[in-house]
Amino acid sequence: MQTIAYFVSSHGLGHATRSAAVINDIHACRKDIHFLIVSDLPYLFWKKNLDPAILFDTYQLKTDIGLLQTDPLNFNLPKSVGMISQYLSRPVDYYSKLLISMEKYNLCHIVCDISPLGINIANYLGIKKSLVENFTWDWIYKPFIQKHSAFKEICLKLGEIFSTVNLRIQVTPFCEKVKGTVAVKPIHRRFQLEPNCIRKKLNLKNSKRIITVTATGIDLYTNLKEFVKHSPYHFIFCGEHKSAEADKNITLVSTNDSIHFPDLIRASSAVIGKVGYGMTVECWAAKTKFFGIMRENFRESEILKDFITKNQIGEAVTLDQFTSSGWKNHFHEQLKDSKKVIASRENGNRNAAQNIIQIASG
Repeated sequence: MQTIAYFVSSHGLGHATRSAAVINDIHACRKDIHFLIVSDLPYLFWKKNLDPAILFDTYQLKTDIGLLQTDPLNFNLPKSVGMISQYLSRPVDYYSKLLISMEKYNLCHIVCDISPLGINIANYLGIKKSLVENFTWDWIYKPFIQKHSAFKEICLKLGEIFSTVNLRIQVTPFCEKVKGTVAVKPIHRRFQLEPNCIRKKLNLKNSKRIITVTATGIDLYTNLKEFVKHSPYHFIFCGEHKSAEADKNITLVSTNDSIHFPDLIRASSAVIGKVGYGMTVECWAAKTKFFGIMRENFRESEILKDFITKNQIGEAVTLDQFTSSGWKNHFHEQLKDSKKVIASRENGNRNAAQNIIQIASG
């Protein structure tokens, strides 16, 4: 059986949810392919998000640096520079344990979302490789060159690495169009259960509209507590909210809950969370209003904000705007006359999968 190794960026969950969507569609087209997923996400994430029939193994490894974050919305540039430079200076044989582990597979292709490590390993092994991206790290780092000149060499090196791929798939909304690439529609995890089934799983017997709140590391509960108490909506708080308590207006859902998150998004009238590729696109696919808290100093945020605005799926605000009482009044106004249309949108999952299969088989 042939194996595709899939290297997934360690920076943010959107790369992983997108990778899961592509792997599921590769499997739908070619059930004879096994996957080796290289990432630092736990096995449970992949088990929950991949088709049960898919044969896969995982290898735990941080596959890129991205930016060293001090909290969910901010990062430390000086420390990032040092860690990225060290990461890029490592020879491929530094990862000898991974290379030895890969020897037992009949490796036919390597896919990277957006990890440069996987591309370097593919070049070392002489295997064809594909890049799936809506941005690459050299594009993210370029504005930082003025503050830290070391980013100039980093950007040049990354640009060289990314230019060696056999196939580059740019996923809408992508940040910078590159010649000779394949552009596809947004990629997202597919839905599994209808909204009424999700309400039953959550034991919601009333007809209140659902607002899902999710933002790892940001204490949104404290900011929303009084707002929630007097709200006509039912709030689902996802992840770890230490100060949150279940109430008649509140349901707590852990990260290990069995509910498929895209289904929860589709069952909701709105989602409040951090602006990132995965959350933005899954709200777009579900036609669910998205009120996103954006990282002001992260270059991708403006591209995602434009996508949210142009597609009229909600709005992106700063954390300061989010905590203001004026925004909460505005939130009610936005949802007052909002009616969901449950028609599906066309995604880029199958297009990306078929292009990867074609290159892998050639």
